[in-house]
Amino acid sequence: MNKEELIEILKSLKIPINEGIQNDKDTNVYPRIVFWEYGWEPITGSGTEYDTNVIYQISFFSKTSRDPKLIALKKKLKEKKINPYIEHEYIQDKKFFHSFFPIEVRENIE
Repeated sequence: MNKEELIEILKSLKIPINEGIQNDKDTNVYPRIVFWEYGWEPITGSGTEYDTNVIYQISFFSKTSRDPKLIALKKKLKEKKINPYIEHEYIQDKKFFHSFFPIEVRENIE
């Protein structure tokens, strides 16, 4: 999967998404997604269309632990044969759930 395909999947959920940092206007909107890159792994094989595997964290914020949009995201990724291990935490002082997982996409960085 490349970054454009990832963004397409995220947008298909029809919830606020933001890359990098949280958009202030969406701070109290649930569910919502924030994603950012945190790792690069060079692709060294010859003939590849992309030069880097970029690892993104996908953070999903919701008021329920099994939000239907999170389940929909899981299903959409599964259709692409991507089955991430999704972790969950409850943010007590803010009263919301944070579900998160890494995903690798192929990009040209250089």
